[in-house]
Amino acid sequence: MTDWKAQLYNISDEELDSVVWRYLTFPKFICMISYGALWFCRLSYLADKFEGSMPRKTVSAMREDNERWKAVFPAPDLQGQLDEMPERNVGDGRDLTTVNCWFLGSDESRRMWDEYVGSSEGVAVRSTIRKLRNGVYSPSEVSFIGKVNYVDLDSHDMSTYEGGQAHHRAFLKDRSRFAHEKELRIQTMNLRTPACLDSLGRPLSRDDVKGKGMNNFGQPGLHVRVKLDDLFDTVVTAPGASDWFCNLIKHIQLKSGFDWDIKRSQFET
Repeated sequence: MTDWKAQLYNISDEELDSVVWRYLTFPKFICMISYGALWFCRLSYLADKFEGSMPRKTVSAMREDNERWKAVFPAPDLQGQLDEMPERNVGDGRDLTTVNCWFLGSDESRRMWDEYVGSSEGVAVRSTIRKLRNGVYSPSEVSFIGKVNYVDLDSHDMSTYEGGQAHHRAFLKDRSRFAHEKELRIQTMNLRTPACLDSLGRPLSRDDVKGKGMNNFGQPGLHVRVKLDDLFDTVVTAPGASDWFCNLIKHIQLKSGFDWDIKRSQFET
């Protein structure tokens, strides 16, 4: 029987009640509510082209290991595969790994509003790490929830074993450009499971989640079902939101039967 709770990564039990936020444009909010799912994006589709990268020191160490293996496997084709292994590992990992991103902090962030919503017609939903872990149907054997580790990818020291694992690299980001985000991620493999929905929000068939049907590598990501009633408790409208927009969010709440606390942004202008 599948366990649908992600493993903890770079986070302790004492931190599970920490507050997290997800900043959403209005269409993305409607998609989440109407599908009852979160979008998990493939690393290779994210804006940062270094997502899932292997630290340079780890690449060098892996190449040194591969040089020793080349003495054992003298065939030219095998030696060529060993030469390409670090790049292929990273490329495959970026296609095999999907993430859903939240942002740690007890209060709203004006910078996150600007970067991830960019208008007055959007929302931020407030949750906790515990609620996310309990509310997202991600298979535990291939899923992790934890804090991003912000590092210098040139100097970060990571073993070749960890560097060769895509789920470890999914929690690394460049410190100089992204440390302000204080990001929490839920990570899972880019494979269809019974907890996934198709692009129109419909349950998958038996064939879609068995054998070759599980393969989702040609798609940009996954819609993963959630316990929407318990996933978040507060919806905050974007800075500068009009009265009609705030009323629309309240109308959606009434029609959907959810018990959210709906607030205006603390950055009202």
